Amino acid sequence: MKEKILDLKYGKLHLLKTKKFRSITLKVLLSDVIKKEDITKRNFLTDYLVLTTKKYSTRQKLALKIQDLYSPYISGYNTRLGNYLITKFSLSLLNPKYTDIKMLEESIDLLSEMIFNPNQKNNKFEKKSFNIIKNGILNEIKTIKESPKNYSTIRMFENMDASKPYAFRGYGYIEDLEKITEENLYQYYKDFLKTCNVDIYVIGDFDDDEIIKLVKEKLNFKTIKKEKTSIYLNSDKVKKIKTIIEKEDFKQSKLSIGCKLLDLTEFERKYVINIYNMILGGGFNSKLTQEIREKNSLAYYINSNILKADNILLIQSGISSNNFKKVISSIKKIMKQMGSEVFEAELNDAKTEYISLLDEVYDNIDSILENYIATNLLNLDSLEKRRENIEKISLDDIKNISKKVKIDTIYLLEDGGEANEEI
Repeated sequence: MKEKILDLKYGKLHLLKTKKFRSITLKVLLSDVIKKEDITKRNFLTDYLVLTTKKYSTRQKLALKIQDLYSPYISGYNTRLGNYLITKFSLSLLNPKYTDIKMLEESIDLLSEMIFNPNQKNNKFEKKSFNIIKNGILNEIKTIKESPKNYSTIRMFENMDASKPYAFRGYGYIEDLEKITEENLYQYYKDFLKTCNVDIYVIGDFDDDEIIKLVKEKLNFKTIKKEKTSIYLNSDKVKKIKTIIEKEDFKQSKLSIGCKLLDLTEFERKYVINIYNMILGGGFNSKLTQEIREKNSLAYYINSNILKADNILLIQSGISSNNFKKVISSIKKIMKQMGSEVFEAELNDAKTEYISLLDEVYDNIDSILENYIATNLLNLDSLEKRRENIEKISLDDIKNISKKVKIDTIYLLEDGGEANEEI
């Protein structure tokens, strides 16, 4: 599948043609450099725009319109990737050749209505819908501790470096929520549309000319196209490993370890670190799983994954607090072994498993589209080239990169009690 990219006055249109699926998906990406104080407002704004519009001002009216269009799936959500906060509006509909030829235009028209014609009067958003969203976000923020695993990771990043975007809480902050009004949120909306970077992706079986015409007519942003800041965060040198223990009333202790990736080459960043991670803790038969969970029963689960844009390797585990020191000692030992005791069979298994994950991208339309989005945002290579370069990775590559993976912060969310301890 070849991506066709067209320059628009305000951004880029990405077209991906395939006859493999019966649906068409369109995603609008609005991105800009993340600011901590914007996160809560952006979440609020995105939820508001997909809940109510000027034309469809109630849930019932909007639901009936969606039903009339053969129930396309429309959503709006936010995600952070490295230095950027990205708002995605997604529209997925059954290809009009199976329903009604007018459905494509009318569905895009509805998405346009959500983005460009919000439910406002006298330069402020409608109060009833505003309060519904506000209460929903407040509840989300208050339930952050209901997932101890995620909360442990959040607290680890906050202790790692509170000023970095990876430490910002994705749900937002109550103190920021309390400052939001119908008036200032509407002003934020107007400013946001003027300054965001715009990328529009369309995938499916469609006529190019028709899509280009509809996008230009109905998704005509007024923002000025500008140079983008690098999406990748820089990693500072690790001066001393920080170890923090905090106690909460949970049944199981949660361990999160943040490791910085230092001075990676382009080949290491794109390829070697992925296979290193598969061998360490990201694969089915990883060293962490085999040694810590299977062999010594020191953890209920343990895994690692790469946050590529953050230059971070994250290790997460569920343990008994009594085993904390043993688990940390084992993790450090295994990471040291990655520089000398990795075998050809482990390398080949990791390559096979990783390539299998790449092949799964083609299983559904959304994963294909998200792959192209990630490829463009992170400046990655095509899936075909990725397969080729994965096969080129040697044992020496794994051993060399192991010297560039440094533990920075160890955080234990310990079960029981209320005291905080830093050691």
